[in-house]
Amino acid sequence: MHRRKILAGLLLALLIPAGAAFAQPDTGNADFTRYVAFGDSLTAGFSSGSLNQKFQVNSYPALIYRQATGRTTGFEQPLISEPGQAPVLQLVSLRPLVIRPVSNQGGSLINPLGPRYNNIAVPGAKVGDVLRKTMSTSATDPTDLVLRRLGFTQLQQGLSLQPTFATLWIGNNDVLAAATSGRVIEGVTITPVAQFEADYRAIAAAIAQSGAEMAIANIPNVTSIPFVTTVPRFVVNPQTNQPVLINGQPVPLIGPNGPLQQGDFVLLTASGELALGNGLPPGIPGASGVPLSDAAVLSAAEVATIQSRVQAYNNIIRAVANERNAAFVDANALLDDLASNGLHIGGITFTSAFLTGGIFSYDGVHPTPLGYAYIANQFIEAINDKYNAEIPLVNLAPFIFGKTGNAAAGENTSLLFTKEAGRNLQLSLGVPKWVVDQQPAPAPRRPRRGNRG
Repeated sequence: MHRRKILAGLLLALLIPAGAAFAQPDTGNADFTRYVAFGDSLTAGFSSGSLNQKFQVNSYPALIYRQATGRTTGFEQPLISEPGQAPVLQLVSLRPLVIRPVSNQGGSLINPLGPRYNNIAVPGAKVGDVLRKTMSTSATDPTDLVLRRLGFTQLQQGLSLQPTFATLWIGNNDVLAAATSGRVIEGVTITPVAQFEADYRAIAAAIAQSGAEMAIANIPNVTSIPFVTTVPRFVVNPQTNQPVLINGQPVPLIGPNGPLQQGDFVLLTASGELALGNGLPPGIPGASGVPLSDAAVLSAAEVATIQSRVQAYNNIIRAVANERNAAFVDANALLDDLASNGLHIGGITFTSAFLTGGIFSYDGVHPTPLGYAYIANQFIEAINDKYNAEIPLVNLAPFIFGKTGNAAAGENTSLLFTKEAGRNLQLSLGVPKWVVDQQPAPAPRRPRRGNRG
């Protein structure tokens, strides 16, 4: 997969002049007649702490379906009315940083009695839940909203549609809780490798037995998300947002085991404790004398354990993808590259930075609509490569410049270009000149076919 190739196609589809005719997308050897998406919150389109129709309509499976079929209807999802379940987060203040739900009342399921859902992903689901869980276990568990208390698991309900194609992105929650809780507890916040492998293989085998082709993604490095990386391990002056220096050196915060060291992380959940003066060393104004709690800190040793476990899970996922001859999306490498280098589009750089990066939402864990559109394109690239297809990539322009999904709030960006600047931007991205200049399309190429390989 080539980064330049991906970026060159990002703005193509919707930059074609209005009213232009589109041929049926060439899906090669992949059949999207009945497409089912299995997974967790990342597949469900969860964003800014909320399962919300505003984000769900542009979940990465919904985007894949539209690109692969040319249709905007026929892909069913359990849509939740605004403000969502749970209510979507909003930014109230930057200094001090205050992010809170827009309401204390959640939304409701819009289509509880409609057709069976094609996107059957359940936020919070672990690998084992896809096989065994049929109902919610708490008031905040969205399982009942998606599975509708029918007595069947996510896997059973998805397979009941007799899918011709399936995407599988599951396993994030088998390790995410260790990162977000600050506690690595085998069998509680992190799933044993043997159990993960047995459950994952069972899911993939059942999907393969149904006759569906597959695209499978692995697990990102959950220690590189903004929830983990945003708060510095040093004392910060709240007036300048810069580290406090003593003798020219930054002052480490105090964790449960003493001053924080290189490789330790302070979680977003530490904000409340820091506001009380916890974690501030003696001599710093406002220090309470109480260290940060274990739940607010991820130690270097815990980070190493989590990263090792992610690698073990990903070895299993890649092996299963190869065995099942599935398209493979290396989400781990893609998101690591995003964290290290950012995403550069027409002179604009998007990063994994909290609040300002444009890729992660206000919860510091889940993507913005732009992030999900970018992920959809990675799946489409993998499907095209594996199944000899030419599914067009999702156009990112509405997610950057339009009302569809700016930052975390989904509001308009108000970025303006002159006509010439806009033209140069499109050409720099590799958009064909005939599209930019609104000329008639060249004669279409003959669709290529071949073996899956």
